[in-house]
Amino acid sequence: MLVDGVRIDSCLTLAVMHEHQQITTIEGLAAGGALRPLQTAFIRHDGFQCGYCTPGQIMSATGLLAEGHALDRATIQRQMSGNLCRCGCYTHIVDAILEAGA
Repeated sequence: MLVDGVRIDSCLTLAVMHEHQQITTIEGLAAGGALRPLQTAFIRHDGFQCGYCTPGQIMSATGLLAEGHALDRATIQRQMSGNLCRCGCYTHIVDAILEAGA
Protein backbone atom coordinates (compact mmCIF):
# COMPACT_ATOMS: atom_id res chain seq x y z
CA MET A 1 0.00 0.00 0.00
CA LEU A 2 0.99 3.62 -0.29
CA VAL A 3 1.02 6.04 2.63
CA ASP A 4 1.16 9.63 1.47
CA GLY A 5 2.35 8.26 -1.87
CA VAL A 6 5.21 6.23 -0.39
CA ARG A 7 5.18 2.44 -0.59
CA ILE A 8 5.29 0.57 2.68
CA ASP A 9 4.99 -3.04 3.79
CA SER A 10 1.34 -3.22 4.76
CA CYS A 11 1.90 -6.42 6.70
CA LEU A 12 4.21 -4.55 9.08
CA THR A 13 1.94 -1.64 9.94
CA LEU A 14 -1.42 -0.92 11.50
CA ALA A 15 -3.83 1.62 10.02
CA VAL A 16 -3.94 3.47 13.35
CA MET A 17 -0.22 4.19 12.95
CA HIS A 18 -1.06 6.37 9.93
CA GLU A 19 -3.83 8.54 11.30
CA HIS A 20 -4.24 11.74 9.23
CA GLN A 21 -2.19 10.27 6.38
CA GLN A 22 -3.43 9.32 2.92
CA ILE A 23 -3.60 5.53 2.60
CA THR A 24 -4.02 4.09 -0.89
CA THR A 25 -4.72 0.43 -1.54
CA ILE A 26 -5.31 -1.41 -4.81
CA GLU A 27 -8.99 -0.48 -4.64
CA GLY A 28 -8.09 3.21 -4.79
CA LEU A 29 -5.87 3.12 -7.87
CA ALA A 30 -8.42 3.13 -10.67
CA ALA A 31 -9.79 6.60 -11.38
CA GLY A 32 -13.51 6.56 -12.09
CA GLY A 33 -13.34 2.87 -12.92
CA ALA A 34 -10.58 3.37 -15.52
CA LEU A 35 -7.47 1.30 -14.94
CA ARG A 36 -4.11 3.04 -14.70
CA PRO A 37 -1.46 2.34 -17.35
CA LEU A 38 0.41 0.08 -14.91
CA GLN A 39 -2.69 -2.03 -14.31
CA THR A 40 -3.31 -2.45 -18.04
CA ALA A 41 0.38 -3.29 -18.52
CA PHE A 42 0.04 -6.06 -15.90
CA ILE A 43 -2.88 -7.43 -17.94
CA ARG A 44 -1.03 -7.13 -21.25
CA HIS A 45 2.13 -8.84 -19.91
CA ASP A 46 0.29 -11.49 -17.87
CA GLY A 47 1.95 -10.25 -14.69
CA PHE A 48 -0.67 -11.75 -12.43
CA GLN A 49 0.04 -13.88 -9.46
CA CYS A 50 -2.46 -15.09 -6.91
CA GLY A 51 -5.03 -12.67 -5.52
CA TYR A 52 -2.85 -12.10 -2.47
CA CYS A 53 0.40 -11.11 -4.19
CA THR A 54 -0.82 -9.21 -7.25
CA PRO A 55 -2.22 -6.19 -5.35
CA GLY A 56 1.04 -5.87 -3.42
CA GLN A 57 3.08 -6.09 -6.61
CA ILE A 58 0.97 -3.41 -8.31
CA MET A 59 1.03 -1.09 -5.30
CA SER A 60 4.79 -1.45 -4.89
CA ALA A 61 5.30 -0.88 -8.61
CA THR A 62 3.08 2.22 -8.45
CA GLY A 63 5.30 3.65 -5.72
CA LEU A 64 8.42 2.59 -7.59
CA LEU A 65 7.29 4.47 -10.69
CA ALA A 66 6.38 7.56 -8.64
CA GLU A 67 9.81 7.47 -6.98
CA GLY A 68 11.50 7.40 -10.40
CA HIS A 69 13.26 4.10 -9.71
CA ALA A 70 12.02 2.24 -12.79
CA LEU A 71 15.25 2.94 -14.63
CA ASP A 72 16.12 -0.47 -16.02
CA ARG A 73 15.42 -4.18 -15.50
CA ALA A 74 18.13 -4.66 -12.84
CA THR A 75 17.02 -1.64 -10.80
CA ILE A 76 13.39 -2.70 -10.92
CA GLN A 77 14.28 -6.22 -9.82
CA ARG A 78 16.30 -4.86 -6.91
CA GLN A 79 13.61 -2.35 -5.89
CA MET A 80 10.85 -4.99 -6.10
CA SER A 81 12.87 -7.68 -4.30
CA GLY A 82 10.80 -7.38 -1.12
CA ASN A 83 7.69 -8.59 -2.94
CA LEU A 84 7.99 -12.36 -2.77
CA CYS A 85 5.68 -14.94 -4.27
CA ARG A 86 5.74 -18.55 -5.36
CA CYS A 87 3.88 -18.01 -8.64
CA GLY A 88 6.98 -16.92 -10.57
CA CYS A 89 5.67 -14.12 -12.80
CA TYR A 90 8.57 -11.83 -11.96
CA THR A 91 9.77 -11.42 -15.56
CA HIS A 92 6.27 -10.45 -16.67
CA ILE A 93 5.95 -7.99 -13.79
CA VAL A 94 9.23 -6.28 -14.69
CA ASP A 95 8.09 -6.08 -18.33
CA ALA A 96 4.84 -4.43 -17.20
CA ILE A 97 6.70 -1.90 -15.04
CA LEU A 98 9.09 -1.08 -17.86
CA GLU A 99 6.16 -0.48 -20.21
CA ALA A 100 4.27 1.69 -17.73
CA GLY A 101 7.38 3.72 -16.98
CA ALA A 102 8.16 4.42 -20.61
